[in-house]
Amino acid sequence: MEQRQALAGFALSAALFALAVPVTSSESEDCLDPTESAAVAQHTTAVRCETAQVRAAEIRGPARRLFGLPIELNCAGARTFESLDRIGSVRARQIVEERARAPFERVDDLLRVRGIGPKTLEELRPVLAANPRAPQPGSVDSPQCRAEAVRSFRLGAGGRM
Repeated sequence: MEQRQALAGFALSAALFALAVPVTSSESEDCLDPTESAAVAQHTTAVRCETAQVRAAEIRGPARRLFGLPIELNCAGARTFESLDRIGSVRARQIVEERARAPFERVDDLLRVRGIGPKTLEELRPVLAANPRAPQPGSVDSPQCRAEAVRSFRLGAGGRM
């Protein structure tokens, strides 16, 4: 009896493990245009891959980092800046306050923020973008605010992430 229960428990564990392991496929596809399919508090929470003919909302908030998309200095909110290495809540608010004084013309303008020096700037540079022509919306991470550089990402088996 105990041996049967142990065997059943082992079988159940193996089945659950098999379901949790991602399926790998030699057939993966490039998603050239990841777009937002759901958002909460103006931050992307779900993404889908669109064809070139269909255009939905651009990915917003910290989710941009998951897809190798830059964080737009003139659009992102404090919560998005907090997702960056070496940026806490205080520094994130300082970035937003400095942007309110004058838009960032280039990524190097981040040096205007007290506490961000050349070393921090060089670490952040690969994940940032500055578009001085970006509209200054009343709300953060606005869909009208777009970074110009978009990179593709690779989807695994069956287009699931």
